[in-house]
Amino acid sequence: MSNRRRANRKFWNRVFRLTLIYLIIVPIIFYLLDKTSVSQELKTAPIEFIAKMAGIAFTISLVISFWGHRDPELRKY
Repeated sequence: MSNRRRANRKFWNRVFRLTLIYLIIVPIIFYLLDKTSVSQELKTAPIEFIAKMAGIAFTISLVISFWGHRDPELRKY
């Protein structure tokens, strides 16, 4: 396996792991900030709410992974 392929695989594995973590954290934060809105949205359109949370979690994890991958100072962490 080449180094480039290994680096890409490592990058996407990190994105996947962070997405799973943020799939738990993001809805909790939204719930703590606005309980009534979250409960109402879950009752009216649960699939839409889940899609929004998944999109937000994926975007956050992608940005953090890309930023950490490019910044040599953040590679340590």
